[in-house]
Amino acid sequence: MIKKALLYSTVSLTIITVGYFSLAYQGYFGQLETAGEVTARARPVLQPSRPPEQQQQQQQQQIDSSQILFGDLHVHTTYSIDAFQASLALMGGEGAHPPADACDFARYCSALDFWSINDHAENITQQHWDETKESI
Repeated sequence: MIKKALLYSTVSLTIITVGYFSLAYQGYFGQLETAGEVTARARPVLQPSRPPEQQQQQQQQQIDSSQILFGDLHVHTTYSIDAFQASLALMGGEGAHPPADACDFARYCSALDFWSINDHAENITQQHWDETKESI
């Protein structure tokens, strides 16, 4: 009797889970409208504390020596279904984050040297791909 109840609850949970993801994939809970727009605001220029000649010499020395770069190689936009679901207000999210937001965040908020969008392929349409390339 317990095994039968466990089987029924497992089957029910599986049906509910598959139904939820099917509805989410079909856009029942909402979808992105555009890829967004990258802003034209640049980071503020820092005033050098040394004369320009010394500044150039230091930069040349840094280029010649080992250099540490900071980046993020695993960025999801809300084109990925899991990131989209997490962005919903129902899940405590703050809304959609299209590729332009990822680009702005990497450039202006995090000041990253490099980054990479890694959205899940099963959710990417040709339009999503084109918008991502155009946005970057």
